[in-house]
Amino acid sequence: MNTRFATLTSRLAVALALSLTLFACGGGGGGGGGSFLPEPGDGDVTYFIDLALQDANGNPTSSVSSTSPATLLVTVTRNSRNGAPVADEVVSATTTIGVITPETGTALTNADGVASLEIRGDGTLGAGTITISVTAPAGIVSEVINFSVDQAEVRLGSFENGSFVPGKIAQSGDTVARNGTVALTVFVVDGDGEPVETEEEVRFRSDCERSGQAELPASATTTNGRVTVEYTATGCSGDDTVTASITGVSSTATATITVAPPEVTSIVFQSADPTVLALRGTGGGSGLRETGFVTFLVVDADNTPLQGIPVQFTLTTTVGGLSLSQRSAVSNAEGLVNAVVRSGNVATSVRVIASIEVETSGGQMYDLSTVSDVLAVTTGLPDQNSISLSASELSVAGAREFDGVTSTLTVRMADKFNNPVPDGTAAVFRTEYGSIQGSCVTTDGSCSVTWTSQSPRFPTFNAHLVRTTRDANYNCPSHAMSSGPCPDDLGYIRGLRSTVLVTALGEETFTDSNGNGLYDEGEPYENLTEAFLDHNEDGRYNPAQGCAAGSGANCAEAGSEETFVDLNNDGQFSPNNNPPNSFYNGVLCPVEGDGVFCSRRLVNVRDSLVLVMSSESGFDILLIDNSTNRRPTAISAGRSYTTYVADIYNNPPAVGSSVSVTGEDGCEIVGGDIDVELPDTNRIGALELPAFRIVENAGGSITIEVDGGGVPSTVAFPCTEAPADEDDDGLSLGG
Repeated sequence: MNTRFATLTSRLAVALALSLTLFACGGGGGGGGGSFLPEPGDGDVTYFIDLALQDANGNPTSSVSSTSPATLLVTVTRNSRNGAPVADEVVSATTTIGVITPETGTALTNADGVASLEIRGDGTLGAGTITISVTAPAGIVSEVINFSVDQAEVRLGSFENGSFVPGKIAQSGDTVARNGTVALTVFVVDGDGEPVETEEEVRFRSDCERSGQAELPASATTTNGRVTVEYTATGCSGDDTVTASITGVSSTATATITVAPPEVTSIVFQSADPTVLALRGTGGGSGLRETGFVTFLVVDADNTPLQGIPVQFTLTTTVGGLSLSQRSAVSNAEGLVNAVVRSGNVATSVRVIASIEVETSGGQMYDLSTVSDVLAVTTGLPDQNSISLSASELSVAGAREFDGVTSTLTVRMADKFNNPVPDGTAAVFRTEYGSIQGSCVTTDGSCSVTWTSQSPRFPTFNAHLVRTTRDANYNCPSHAMSSGPCPDDLGYIRGLRSTVLVTALGEETFTDSNGNGLYDEGEPYENLTEAFLDHNEDGRYNPAQGCAAGSGANCAEAGSEETFVDLNNDGQFSPNNNPPNSFYNGVLCPVEGDGVFCSRRLVNVRDSLVLVMSSESGFDILLIDNSTNRRPTAISAGRSYTTYVADIYNNPPAVGSSVSVTGEDGCEIVGGDIDVELPDTNRIGALELPAFRIVENAGGSITIEVDGGGVPSTVAFPCTEAPADEDDDGLSLGG
């Protein structure tokens, strides 16, 4: 039994005032602590604490471990060791090492004054102190006891048929393939061979793991005495010994894993040349081939190329007659092997499947395969309905006044099957006014050039016919004024509008009614003329075709300087590309139909757009009274008005320009002031703002301002009360 003298923290100093000398006697050799004192009052009662640490058999001990806990018996008596037991008193314990159960570190004394706590090691080794305290009427009394936490006596091993086998790690397999995985299980047991209940950290090591040729966790924590980890052979071969251990424990466990030697373990896609094939019989399309090489690489587990390995090839589809020139080949000294793909006559996508037959170390055979990237089979040529031209700015601010202002034009092209044309497809550009880069070649189906403002800006021979908003024969259907901005087309020749044309070698568009990927006699198609630069925007090549009936005055003059692209080099404009017959023209014309009901000749597919060479300043502003359809001299309350803005050539301000209508000094616009930032457009005619109306007012004015990036254009109109006979004309905002 281990005891210590109790410490009194109450008012015992009162006893020192007594004239009677008191003698105390205490235990020796580790016995209990206490004193003989006069019978105190209730407020001076203290407690005596006696401590005893016992092992599982009830024998005194001064050490514990994680698997061998000890019981700490705390006896609490009144005033002295031989005093009356103190029942139902809370005992509190703390320790500097190990753990106490329960976790609260508290227990209640029984009728004999005894409380019990369990002390256990937690993996940390060394000596420590347990402090016990209890609250007596006279104050807190505490006592300490020293002890040590020792290493648990445990063993590592595994169970076989319910029996523990020390020193052996259980494994899910003795042999593992390259890059294969095996599960390893080890148990930690106590001296009786039972799995420990405590958490123990088990460490794992192997030679292959140390050299980076195997993946193995450095450690794992047991659950109910058991831990399982995975071993993966990433580069090792032959036998590898895995050792499991616990720090401070002499017992270890091992397992020997045999890693199978390297074999043919992989066939890898390397490349395809080209990745786009032309349809069979199309003559290669836009520089495309009708055959392609697909390359694979055969390697072992170390990525070492293997020579002489037979490889079988198949296709994911054979639609349209897709085929392989050979169904097998043997890898060369670099481990490479090629499949040759021949295109069919239907546009599609296809992959090549390559497979090899592999024998395992156990003599079993299996197929190992991989697939190539996608190959596309197509014409490779743009068709007419799959070419489009766009501009970064349709209305180019400042292009009227300044040289060097630019807009980026982008052409996008796809083939008959709407697959992007191959990289390197050429597009050719022409422009009516300004200058433009002559050509570009596609990447991912598109390419871009730059249009730049410069001379010419007007026709060479008919500049005197360019219409303005101040012409003597001016006529605007939208209002009754004899000049000024007009939202309608003033007719030919329109000023500062430059047509841009892009062409590319391609084929006409047809409807593939039977889905065979070829043109068949009688299927609808679009018959194209030779491409031309359409100056007057009427869709006709005027020098040869003239103007359509009702085209209006000066149509022919407006188109007289148009030029065409003489694709067949006959020196004259061809109304279709195979005169005198009207044929479908394109490589999808079958060989047997060429010259009979279709033609395999190529055409110029084309698209065009108009750029407006817009001004930055100098805009005319026309305000129209919607009740009179004329310009007002003053703004009257209750009337509706519409604003038109344009340059002298009747072109609206460019994208980003702003137009505002503001009421001032009490002249209030119904619905609020108008403030518009203009979108990008190449439409014909002046800008027309939403109509506005003035509520009754006592004067003031409205101001209309146009800011095109240069000097703003501004006009102001005074506001007046509506005359008695000119009350609200009944028009709503917007006219």
